[in-house]
Amino acid sequence: MITAVVLPADMEQPIRQQQIRPSDLATYRELVDGNLEVVELFRPSASLYINEEGKLNDLPLNQRATVITWAHNSAFRGYDLILGDAFIVGPVDGNGDDLTVPHELVKLLFDTASYRIKIKAAGSSQWSGNQLIWDN
Repeated sequence: MITAVVLPADMEQPIRQQQIRPSDLATYRELVDGNLEVVELFRPSASLYINEEGKLNDLPLNQRATVITWAHNSAFRGYDLILGDAFIVGPVDGNGDDLTVPHELVKLLFDTASYRIKIKAAGSSQWSGNQLIWDN
């Protein structure tokens, strides 16, 4: 069993940790309500599973998964959105099996009391932000 972090698209539903078997594709598909697509995340290395037909089926925007993807895979930043339910597991091992979600992400998502956003414009060395604070 490995631990996954489930990110519902419905903002009324809390994120949660769930134990899954890495070989149980039926559970993976159930968590995203359809066929699977994986997005690689970096810093730390992880895998985000989404519904591969999210856009075709006009699934709802998943704000949390989109922000996490933009923060941990710059190729998506500002260019793509995550639609529908999603979940995060760790990177794959040498056999191609998913590992448990990195502790660093669990700590960030479940143990952080508040968040601030800072940005750095392309070509700039300075980070900018404001005083806004979010609790989720």
